[in-house]
Amino acid sequence: MKNILFPLLLILSIHSFGMNTTKRDSTKTGKQYVSVIIAPIALSLLSVDLMRDSIKYGLQKVFRSRVDEDFHTGIDDWIHYAPVVMMYAADLFKVPAKNTVWNQTKYLIFSEAITAGIVWGLKYSLKIQRPNNGAFNAYPSGHTSQAFVQSQVLYNEFRETAPLLAASGFLFSISTGTIRILNNKHWVPDVLLGAGIAMLVTNTIYHFEPLKNWNPFKNLKEKQLDLTFMPQLNPDYMGGYFSLRF
Repeated sequence: MKNILFPLLLILSIHSFGMNTTKRDSTKTGKQYVSVIIAPIALSLLSVDLMRDSIKYGLQKVFRSRVDEDFHTGIDDWIHYAPVVMMYAADLFKVPAKNTVWNQTKYLIFSEAITAGIVWGLKYSLKIQRPNNGAFNAYPSGHTSQAFVQSQVLYNEFRETAPLLAASGFLFSISTGTIRILNNKHWVPDVLLGAGIAMLVTNTIYHFEPLKNWNPFKNLKEKQLDLTFMPQLNPDYMGGYFSLRF
């Protein structure tokens, strides 16, 4: 178990080192930007270093030695959505956040789109084969990058008002990366680079805040967001009614 926990603790310690703990200020400095990108850059550089075959195969063996050879779970296809679900649930329960729901969604979409472009561009340019002898698109991990975008957005939105909620998203993103390795779908460096790219892009978006004042719903008073869900059950149907009103 210690062999598996060490890389995870390394990820957490590097990320914690690079977290920006200063309070929000109307004037953002270059020093503040460096403080939020140093951890992602460190993860990415570590990933490149670990891509050497002599290390990559050894790390995979260490991780996979804790599970059966035919181990597989599909939970990694779902838990990477948890941070964004938690964010909108917090909005539903009126937990104070850094931004309005519209800006949260806007920055989430920007971060996901840019991250996906970089990740998929690298996947099909580098053509690294997956450890299960599958497709040549292992490096970096797409599931992990998506998970870390969401957990970083959650953290950036609630780190000052609800620190435990903000940090909890990383439990799901780290778990997603770990399970991708245990499922033999990705190498350890794949996961590290996916996480690094995701956090770098997301923190850059949050620092520069592109299109900050663009809001086609500004006349709808977005801060008065009203969410309603009514479940509907009968012998032939299970579903519900969802309403989002500004």
